[in-house]
Order: sequence, then structure tokens, then C-alpha cells
Amino acid sequence: MKISVIVPVYNSEKYVARCIDSVIAQTYHNWELLLIDDGSTDSSPDILRAYESRDARISVYRQANAGAGAARNLGIKKAAGDYIVFVDSDDTIESHYFALLSKKNTDVVFIGVNQRDSAYNITLTEKLPARRGLSKDDIIRSQMTGKFPWGGWRKAVRADVLRKNAISYTNHQIGEEAVYSFLLLWYAKDFSFIDKPVYNYIQHDDSLSNRLLDDPWGDVAIAVRNKVVELNIYRQFAATINAFILTAAAVSLDKMARKYPASLYRQKARERISRMKSELDRCYAIDYRHMKKKAVLLSPLLKSGLVMPVYMISRIKNRP
Repeated sequence: MKISVIVPVYNSEKYVARCIDSVIAQTYHNWELLLIDDGSTDSSPDILRAYESRDARISVYRQANAGAGAARNLGIKKAAGDYIVFVDSDDTIESHYFALLSKKNTDVVFIGVNQRDSAYNITLTEKLPARRGLSKDDIIRSQMTGKFPWGGWRKAVRADVLRKNAISYTNHQIGEEAVYSFLLLWYAKDFSFIDKPVYNYIQHDDSLSNRLLDDPWGDVAIAVRNKVVELNIYRQFAATINAFILTAAAVSLDKMARKYPASLYRQKARERISRMKSELDRCYAIDYRHMKKKAVLLSPLLKSGLVMPVYMISRIKNRP
């Protein structure tokens, strides 16, 4: 079995060598590494070419800056492996990842993850065994709302599933994996788990996920809704779409509470609540069972338009 590893790279000169070294260190050797340079302006391209010249399994592709989603889509087109694995350029993988993956034979393989700080200390180990008893429907719905994180790097996938169903990433700045993850699980016939943490997700102060965008998930929720409508399965998932729209508003209000003073927050939060109410489909219930606990707890405040209690909760929670 051949494994294709896709790494989008944009101005990652500080981290990308460590990422590549973790792929080269794999104890399973039948892999190819596709490094997609997304228009980097630092020394990343030089680093990538140096690795390409030293190992025939490594290929570098360059595109004008179009975002991580577009970079991963290019990698999918170029990949020749049976399975596709995504790795972010500032993260690393454990040396036994591919050896464990090579023993699997399902369309999707969920992997264990260690979250690490910038000093490489483990801050959280995500537990997968509890998900083993969940149905495919439960996993799909939990991924739709973000209760289970979307990240493309959190799962290996049989390449044929992506190609046969034209599954690709969107171009959202954050959440480009949401539609991808929904389609992947919708079309997958089966899935399995690597319970051991084989991926190291490293939180840097300058990482994209740490940027306080006002509404990181709002447009993503609508993109998922549009895809479900396009597939003519909206009625089946309408309550879960409502849950995602409500969750997206909760995330937005939390982000803005960390960014704005109370007076400006009140105005922006009310505008966001108004948008949420216009997007919720009142013909259907809200799928609270597949929402994160925090979003469930905040939902009565959101639906009532009580934005200042949300502000206080977020400020207290994020107090240094």
C-alpha cells in the first residue's frame, strides 16, 4: 500500500523542515510526499527544493497564493497513493503513523492526536475510543457542527473515495475542511481508528487558528447547508444544520468578546444574533445532541438576544 502525504506550505520557514523530517522518519517506507508551496515569500521554497533533491519520494509543486484548501486540492490531483494523509507544515507526525495505517483497510481512518504548545509539550491528548461505539450518522452530525473537529489531518482517507465523488476543500480562511469532511463521511462505506496519538498538532501564537476573526464559522455553516441542499438530503440534516448555525453564532460572539470593548461588542453581537435568527430554519428543531456543551449552554441566551451575559462569560473564561 502506498501512502500519499500532502503538506500545504505558506511562509513556514521556521517549522517546515521539522515537519518533513517527521515524514522521512517513518518506519513504513512506501510513501510519497507532496509539498505544495502556496506562493510563499520567505525561504520556504528553498527548503522544499533542498529536500526534493535529496529524496526521490518528495515532490514540490508551486501555485500562486490561494489558501490551504486550494493547496490540498492540488495535492489530491497529483497524489498517486492508495491512501491520502494531510499534514500541516507546522505540525509533525509520529514515526509509527504509516506502519499503523498500512494495517487498515477502510475508506476513512480516524487518528489519535496530541495537542502541543510551541515548546512541544503535550497539552492535551484527544481520546478516540469513545467514538468507536458511535454510528456513522452520529459521527457525520458531530462533524457537521464541529463537536468533533473537522481537520483533514485528523483522518487518513482512501484516495478513490475523494476522486470518485469529486470531494475537495473549500476556500474558506478557516473551516475549509467542513464541507470536505461532511462529503467524505457521507460517501465512505466504512471507517476505523488508530487510537494511539500519531499526529502532533502544534499551537503557535502566530497560527491562523489563533487569529480572532469576528465570525470564523458563519459562512462555513451556510456552505455546508448549501451542499446538503444540493445533494437533496436537506430534510434529513436540517436540525443538525440549525445546530451548526447556532454553534457558529456562539463561536462568533465568543471571539468578538475577546476582541472588542463592551459598547462595540453589544452592537456587533446584536447584528450577529440577527443574522443567526434569519438563517435558522424554524420548520425544524435544533439538534442539540450533536452540539458542543458550551454552545448548548449558551443557546438560550443567543435565542433570547441576551448578548451581554455571553460577553461576561467569555471575558471571565479567557481572563489571563
